[in-house]
Amino acid sequence: MSTDQRTRTRVPVRLEVAIIARGHKVSVETWDLSLRGMKCAAHKIFQVNDPCDVMFILGPRVRFKISGTIVRATPREAAIYFASMDEDSFYHLKRIVQYNTDDPDKIEEELAKPPRTP
Repeated sequence: MSTDQRTRTRVPVRLEVAIIARGHKVSVETWDLSLRGMKCAAHKIFQVNDPCDVMFILGPRVRFKISGTIVRATPREAAIYFASMDEDSFYHLKRIVQYNTDDPDKIEEELAKPPRTP
């Protein structure tokens, strides 16, 4: 029996993002998003454990980048763990997640909890 060990809310969000990995920039669609990562459409250049940058372009003046690691890459989908981001990127990511959840206050509650130790 598998138990869900996620500590952050995932929300279904369809956005086109650019991912830079292995010296290539590719556009893919996100499937879901959390404050810790995302699931998206696959691409042939994605390989597990590769570092990458995810570029979000929300409008002419709203762009942000999150550095991550590809943690799953199948012919159908990929998952990216968000390793680091600046304050502005975190602000925009948090707002996207809050806007797309049924319980925006839950996001604040999750952030108030101490991080889980392995």
